[in-house]
Amino acid sequence: MANKWGGLAALLAGFFVLLLDTTIVAVASPRIQADLEADVAGLFWVTAGYLLAFSVPLLVAGRLGDLFDPKRVYLFGMGGFAGASALCGVAPSIGWLIAFRVLQGLAAAAMAPQPLTLIRRLFAENERGRALGIWGSVAASATLLGPVLGGLLTATLDWRWIFWVNVPFCAVALVAGIRVIPGSQGGVTRFDLLGAVSSTAGLSLLVWALLSWRTLSLPVIVTAVVLATALLVFFCFHERGEGADALAPLRLYRSSGYLSASLAMASLGATVLAMALPTMLYIQDVRGLGPIEAAVVLSPDALVAVVLSPIAGRWMDRVGARRPAILGMTLLTFSLLLIGLVVVLRVNPWWITAGAAILGAANALAWSPLSAVAMASVDPDSAGGASGLFNTVRQVGAVAGVAVTGAVLAGLGASPTLAFGVVFAFISLVAVAGTVATTRLPAHMPGQEI
Repeated sequence: MANKWGGLAALLAGFFVLLLDTTIVAVASPRIQADLEADVAGLFWVTAGYLLAFSVPLLVAGRLGDLFDPKRVYLFGMGGFAGASALCGVAPSIGWLIAFRVLQGLAAAAMAPQPLTLIRRLFAENERGRALGIWGSVAASATLLGPVLGGLLTATLDWRWIFWVNVPFCAVALVAGIRVIPGSQGGVTRFDLLGAVSSTAGLSLLVWALLSWRTLSLPVIVTAVVLATALLVFFCFHERGEGADALAPLRLYRSSGYLSASLAMASLGATVLAMALPTMLYIQDVRGLGPIEAAVVLSPDALVAVVLSPIAGRWMDRVGARRPAILGMTLLTFSLLLIGLVVVLRVNPWWITAGAAILGAANALAWSPLSAVAMASVDPDSAGGASGLFNTVRQVGAVAGVAVTGAVLAGLGASPTLAFGVVFAFISLVAVAGTVATTRLPAHMPGQEI
């Protein structure tokens, strides 16, 4: 297809900004708090509101792509994301900023499951590894680049530019996407409404409890978790009887490849997002570095991820997904241990640059192989649902990682060294679990020559 690389570029521009916005607020938080006269709880929900709205609708959004065409759903989400970003930049109060961030999250959820489906449509099997490698470079670097770009924009312009910067990206991608991303009529005729309601309600309660447990009483937390569990169990049993019309193709978990890729991706999402807060606290609050210096300390992760991901994709085309994924998750564990030692021992923060570079390599090597395995054997009519399920697992893992990190930092705040040590020990163990999961990946992709 003549426009396949242009179509990939349009997908990448939108996917970049939605992942960027999961972490870009972190460095700008002090400026936002001062400018909008916000309390700590309000500031927390600027990020938590986005994560909640982003995480919960992913299953539904993926299936809507199967129903209405992933191109249409993606472009609709991108337009909404641009509009919500512009509104965030003019928010007059912390309450309005939280509301606009929720709109951003909903638009991001519409976009997020569609790129994997569309990449399958754009590229033949023998080119898919290279394309996923380039996609992986953007996916891997976007979350990591958030604090870097946030620091630069906040220090040189104003915190509102961390939202306004999304608008031109989305505008160009929207125009390009209309022209070069191939469309379809959709291959699904029925939408599982009961599954959508039960999964959305269950995930909403679960993610809300994870994000806001510090402000809730124990009975409320227990009630929310019990109700969430009951709704999600009902959803799973309901989906078993839906067959091809299932909102989430849970049958995919019978495949050790899809299950292992999902577990490893949840581990990757949890650790990368969870390490950002303690690292930024150490760099800025403990060591006294400013936003620009903090951005420079963390910059190697994104730079290495961008350079290495296309190479990792070509390597995956030759040797399969398992070896790159195992190496990537092993490097992830090593990078977290290194950054953790720097933070806990309070040595020169510039040593974090070495850990950040290794973290970038880890993301580059792991993102695209895990995504490729998850989507390799999926029926085209279920690709959106499979991508939505895969993204949901990753995003809920990220929320859980942030929740545990926040719990430890809050509970052990009187002893920062102990708190940092527990946090990095925990996320390192999660990374080890993800590494173990990658050993169960298939040695070769379906249809790949051995």
